[in-house]
Amino acid sequence: MAAPSRQAVRLLVNPVVRGREYLTELPGPFIFVANHPSELDAPLVSQVLQGVVRRVVSVSAAPETGLRAAAVKSLGLRTTRTLTSMLAHGGSLLLFAENYRADDGTLTEFNLGAARLGIQTGVQIVPVTLVGTYRALPPWRRLPETSRPKVSVIFGRPIQAAPGSEPSAVNDQIVKAITLGLAEAEAGWYGALRAEAEGTFAAVAGSSAGSSTGDVGDSARWQRIWKATAPDKSTRRTVWVK
Repeated sequence: MAAPSRQAVRLLVNPVVRGREYLTELPGPFIFVANHPSELDAPLVSQVLQGVVRRVVSVSAAPETGLRAAAVKSLGLRTTRTLTSMLAHGGSLLLFAENYRADDGTLTEFNLGAARLGIQTGVQIVPVTLVGTYRALPPWRRLPETSRPKVSVIFGRPIQAAPGSEPSAVNDQIVKAITLGLAEAEAGWYGALRAEAEGTFAAVAGSSAGSSTGDVGDSARWQRIWKATAPDKSTRRTVWVK
């Protein structure tokens, strides 16, 4: 299924954006790294960045069909050299760095490519947490639910990777920031802060995102799908607001 256009996303969902002020404090370009639960993700992030970032091209590490795969093929964005050149000319990248996409919207293992690119180029890496996009448009639907569901786009603090940094360490920072946003969606503002302090927020986020590590039975997987697509009436506070 082709992803909705950036213009269509504005009519299909009700986005709540947090942390965008981080981007106004820096000149750019940026390497945005996001989780990838839905076909809404790329046009949604592009839409909320309109007027803030000059140009954004999305690239997915996972092989797939649709908008991102077509963009990768047509623009020739398969090599680090091309990506580096684009950043050098002021363009920003939106990278979906998960090695594969889970069919229940869960967070999967991240490719080290985004971390390596940030180290090599010195471009700021911005973690992006997407919450509610899987609920709004799971893979078996052609259009989101008609009520313009609320979705959240949470920009974390930019990460400056120093030359010579270990890619796995930078990648851990990216995943931690995205996981914190997912933990907040499950446990709320105070719960996310407490879980982070106790070192348990990954487990809290896993109950929201649905940890995809290890073998699980079909029953457990469908329970996660059911929970992830249930209507969300939460109005909790956020840890990301200054």
